[in-house]
Amino acid sequence: MKPFITIILVIIVLFSAVSCISIEDIAMNTAAEMLSADSGGMNIFTMDDDPQLIADALPLALKLYEMVLSSRPEHAGMQYSTGKNFIMYANAFIQTPAGMLSDEDYLEQETMMHRAEKMYIRGRDYVLTGIELKHPGFSEAVDDDQLDKAIAMFDDPSDSAMLYWAASGWVAAYSCDPFDFELASTLYIPAAMLLRALELESNYSKGAIHDIFIQIYSSLPYSHILKAAELAPETIGRFNDRYYSDLGISSLEDKIDYHFNTALELAGGMNPGTYNSYAASVCVKKQDYSTYKKLLEKALEINPADAPENELVITIYQDKARWMLEHAEDFFIETEESE
Repeated sequence: MKPFITIILVIIVLFSAVSCISIEDIAMNTAAEMLSADSGGMNIFTMDDDPQLIADALPLALKLYEMVLSSRPEHAGMQYSTGKNFIMYANAFIQTPAGMLSDEDYLEQETMMHRAEKMYIRGRDYVLTGIELKHPGFSEAVDDDQLDKAIAMFDDPSDSAMLYWAASGWVAAYSCDPFDFELASTLYIPAAMLLRALELESNYSKGAIHDIFIQIYSSLPYSHILKAAELAPETIGRFNDRYYSDLGISSLEDKIDYHFNTALELAGGMNPGTYNSYAASVCVKKQDYSTYKKLLEKALEINPADAPENELVITIYQDKARWMLEHAEDFFIETEESE
C-alpha cells in the first residue's frame, strides 16, 4: 500500500503549495511518474480480493489520474496509464456486471452497456493520445488511410502495451453496441494494432494479446482483418500471412484454438478469463455444453492466492464463470441438467 499512500501525500503537498510554482511542478512531476510506472499505485487495487471494495474506491482513483493528467497532458505515460485504467474499470465493473443482469433488467443493462461504451472510448482516446505523443504523425496517417505508415512507427516491444490497450478499448466499445455502425467501420484499425502488438511481443502480459484474438476471430467479421492487411500490405499483410502459415494454420477455428492454447500456456493456466472467453464464444456457438462446463470448472479451480498480483482479476473472472455455469440453460438448447 506504500506507493498509493505516497501518491496521496504528493497530492496533499501539491494543494498546500499552490503559491509556489516550483514545488507544484515537482509534486505533479513526481505524481505523474509514480502513477504511470508499472509499479504505480493501481497495483494495490489488482492485489485485492474484494471486488465491491475496489468498485467503490476506483472512481476516486480514476479522477486522481485525470487531475494529474490535466496538469501534465504532454506526459505520454500518464495518458496511457489513465486510459488503461478507464478501460479496465469499464470491463470489470460496468460491462461484466451488466452482462449478468436478468432479462427483466434489460433497461438497466442497456444503460450500463451505453456507459461502458463511453468509458471504453474515453480510455481508448487517452491511450491514443499517448501513442501520438510517443509517435507524432500516427493519428494523421491513420486518418489518411496510410495504415502501413502508421503501423511501421511501432518497432519496439515496449510499444505493445499501448497498442494492446488502445485496441482493446476500441473493440470492447463495439462489443457493447454492435449496432454502432460508425464504430464498426473502424475496427480494421484496432485489428491492425493488435497484429502489430502480436508481432512485437507475442507474450505480452502473459498471453493477453492471444486472449483477445480468441474474441476477435470468433466474434468479429473477418473482413476487418482483410481490410487491415489490404491497407497495410507491407506490415500487417506480410506478418499476418507469414505468422499463421509458419504455424500451418489457415482456418478461423484453428486460429482460435491456437490462441486459446497459447494464452493458457503463457499464463500458466492462471487466467480464468481465457476459459471464459473460449466457453462463451466457441462452445456456445457449437452448442458444446460438455466442453463449456469443463472449461468453466477449470476456471473455478484456480486459486487466486497463487497469483496475488492478479487476485482481483481472477476473483472477478471466477464470479463470471460461476454465473455462466448457473445460467447455462440461457445459452444451450440442451444441458445435462435439462436432460
